Amino acid sequence: MASPCRVNIEGLHNVMELSKQYNLRVFVPSTIGAFGPDSPRNPTPNLTIQRPRTIYGVSKVHAELLGEYYHHRFGLDFRCLRFPGVISADTMPGGGTTDYAVQVFHDAIDGREFECYLRPTTRLPMMYIDDCLRSLWEMLVAPEEKLKRRTYNVTAMSFSPEEIVAAVRKHFPDLKATYKPDSRQNIADTWPEIFDDNEARWDWGWQHHYDLEAMCEIMFSLLQQQQKMESVSGR
Repeated sequence: MASPCRVNIEGLHNVMELSKQYNLRVFVPSTIGAFGPDSPRNPTPNLTIQRPRTIYGVSKVHAELLGEYYHHRFGLDFRCLRFPGVISADTMPGGGTTDYAVQVFHDAIDGREFECYLRPTTRLPMMYIDDCLRSLWEMLVAPEEKLKRRTYNVTAMSFSPEEIVAAVRKHFPDLKATYKPDSRQNIADTWPEIFDDNEARWDWGWQHHYDLEAMCEIMFSLLQQQQKMESVSGR
C-alpha cells in the first residue's frame, strides 16, 4: 500500500503532468493542517506563514504551491480549498484530531460516556459535510475572473470540546464527558483556532448554512434515523 506521503506528493506530480498535457481542471483538497505553530491562529488568514510539523501538512503545502506553479507557468486551471474539521453522520470517527466532534454525537445517542482526547478549551474550526461539499462545487464552477487566488480557506464555525458538549446536552442532558488529552493535543495546539475565510466570501460568494446549533439538529436527526433502520434490520 502506498504511503500518504507518496500519494500526496509523488501521485500529485503525475496528476499535474497529465492535467497539463490534456488541459484538465484540477481540484486538490487542503486542510487546516497546512498551517503550523508559527502561523497566526486567531484568526488564520488566507495568506500567511505556513510551517507545518506533520508530513501530512507538509504534503498539503507542497500541493498548494505546486498547483500555483503549474497555474502560473502553464496556465493549468488549479483550484484548492483548505477545509477545517468536517462533520458527517455517514462516516464513523477514525481517530483524527478533529474526529472528537463526530464521536460525541455517537456516544450521546448510544448512552456512552464521551472521553475527549483534547483539552476542553481547545478551539478548532469546523464545517458540516453539506457545507463542505457545496463549497467545493461553488469554487469549481466559479468563473476564472473571480478567483484572485488558487487556494482559499473555507469554514463555517469554530468551537471547543466543552462548547460542543454543551450543545449536545441540549438534546441529551445526561451526557457525561471527561477530558484526557493525548498526543493529538500537540497537533491541535499548532492549528488555527479561527479560520479567516473572508477572501472566499468576497471573491466567489461563499456562505455557510450550518452553525453549531443547526449542525446538532441535523446530526441527531440523521443518526436517530440510522439507529431505527439498524434496529428494523436486526443489526
